[in-house]
Amino acid sequence: MQIKIINSEKDLYVAAYKLIKRLGPIAGGLIILGNLTMIYIEIRPQNLPVTHILTHNNQTFRLEVASTSEQLKKGLKFRASLSRDRGMLFNLGGEIHNAPFWMYKVNFPLDIFYLKDNVVTTAVYNAEPCHKSPCPIYKGRLANQVLELAPGIANIKVGDRLNIQPLSNDVGFDSRKSLLVK
Repeated sequence: MQIKIINSEKDLYVAAYKLIKRLGPIAGGLIILGNLTMIYIEIRPQNLPVTHILTHNNQTFRLEVASTSEQLKKGLKFRASLSRDRGMLFNLGGEIHNAPFWMYKVNFPLDIFYLKDNVVTTAVYNAEPCHKSPCPIYKGRLANQVLELAPGIANIKVGDRLNIQPLSNDVGFDSRKSLLVK
């Protein structure tokens, strides 16, 4: 690398121009790459760990639990499908009247159950996917949790008390099998 002594303001401008000419394309490429990375992260589906199980009518469902505002916002968006023995439980952080949910950028229909202390207060069956805003907004009259399952599989009705339990250290799941005990 050659060191050049700058004797005048003109030499300073020429040196700055040459530096920008060399670094400009690199900076531009990094900006484009950064933007593409952010877009990918934003539209990538979230896959939360299975931490709870729901047992209802001799069926067992493995549940992912969304609790943070980012997890609640993303929900099941961008996923290609939802297995019939899986679901997502949304912990709303408190009791909410007219809790709003929508199907924006969800790729498959869902049954949505609004729960207050594990009792179903509102049920929305076969909520359709929506890919253009504005989308229909589904509201549960009172809820501290919301459960989303594949449509028509659980036979859950308003007033049902659901048995949702956290997985303990003694119980785990193998994604290919049902409940396992250590």
